[in-house]
Amino acid sequence: MRRLLLLSLLLAAGCNDGGPDLRVVVIPKGLTHEHWQSVHRGALRAAADLEREQNLKVEIIWDGPLRERDALAQIQIVDRRVSTRVDGIVLAPQHSQTMCGPVQRAVEQGIPVVVIDSGLERPELYAKYVATDNFRGGYLAADHLLKVLAADRRATRNIVMMRYQVGSESTEQREAGFLKRIDEEIEHPTPGQPPITWLSKGEKYSGATRDSARKEAGPLIHQFTNPDGTSKIDGFFAPNESSTSGVLDVLKSVGQNQKVHLMGFDSSQPLLQAVESGDVDGLILQDPYRMGYMGVWAVVHAARGYDVDSKEFLSTGEYVITKENVNAPETVALFNPEAQARRTSAELRRSPQTGREIRWTKKP
Repeated sequence: MRRLLLLSLLLAAGCNDGGPDLRVVVIPKGLTHEHWQSVHRGALRAAADLEREQNLKVEIIWDGPLRERDALAQIQIVDRRVSTRVDGIVLAPQHSQTMCGPVQRAVEQGIPVVVIDSGLERPELYAKYVATDNFRGGYLAADHLLKVLAADRRATRNIVMMRYQVGSESTEQREAGFLKRIDEEIEHPTPGQPPITWLSKGEKYSGATRDSARKEAGPLIHQFTNPDGTSKIDGFFAPNESSTSGVLDVLKSVGQNQKVHLMGFDSSQPLLQAVESGDVDGLILQDPYRMGYMGVWAVVHAARGYDVDSKEFLSTGEYVITKENVNAPETVALFNPEAQARRTSAELRRSPQTGREIRWTKKP
C-alpha cells in the first residue's frame, strides 16, 4: 500500500512538472513567407522568456493555413483550437470581416484573442492589436519613392500602384498611406518637379503568391512599355513580399529593372539582395519577430487577468530600408534568425515610439 501511494505521488508530480501552465495557439495568415517564420521565432522567444523570468510554462502551438488566400482553412483552425480549449489565441486574420465570427466564438468560450499583423472590423472582440502601423508604412514608401524620383531628375513622374487582395486590412492600410502621400504631392507639388501622373492607381490586385503577382504585373508593365522597349512607368509600388517579388521578376524579364524605380514592402533574402544591387530602390520592413513576441506576451497576460487595454494599438515599428542601410546591424536584426536571437528581452518589450517598456496591471 505504501509503495502504491508513493508511486501515485511520483506520477502526479511528474505530470505537473511536465505539462504546460498555458497553451497558446499562434495562427498566421500562411506558413510560407519569411515574415511568418520570424513571427514564429518571436512567439517561441516570448515563451522562453516567460519560463525563465516568471517560471511560467507556455506551450506554443503553431498552426496556420498553407496558403494565405485560404480563409476557410484559417476559420477551421480557429474553431478546432477553440474546441480543444487552448488558453489563448494569437491570430493574424486573413480577412477583416470573415474572421470576426470565429474570433467571437473564441471569446464566448472565455478564450482571449490577440490580433497581430492585420486588424478586424470589430476591435471590441480582441484583447490587443499588435502590428505595424501599416498606413504610416505606406506613407513612408511613397515619400521615399518621391525622393528617389527627384534625385533621378526625371522629366516625368508616372506612377503605378498594385494592390494585394480584397479584405487584407494590413495591405489596404499600406495602399491608403501610399495614396495619401502621393495625393499630397499632387496637391502641393515640390518646386521644380514634373507633375505626377497615375498610370494605374491600384486597379490591379497581385493575389497571394509571387506567381499570381507575376501574372498580373506582366500585362500591366507591357501595357506601359513603349515600342522601343523603354517604359512609361517611373515609379512602382507593391505592398507586400510576394507582390514585390513578382513585379521585380517581370521588370527583370523585360530589362526594365533599375529603370523603373520599385518600392516594396517586407523582406526576403532575394529582395534584400535586390536592394543591395539597386534593382529595388527601397523596402518598408516590419518587425515580425517583435510582433510574434508581443502577441504571445499580451495574450498570456490577458489569460492571467491583466488589463492589456485593447483600445491602445501597439505598433511594432516601420523601417525604410535602402542600399545605404540594408546591411546595418539594426536592419539585419529585423529578419536574420541569429541576429533576432541576440536581441534583448527588454528591447523587445520596449515601445518603438516611446522607448519605454510596455507594462500591464492586474485587474482588480
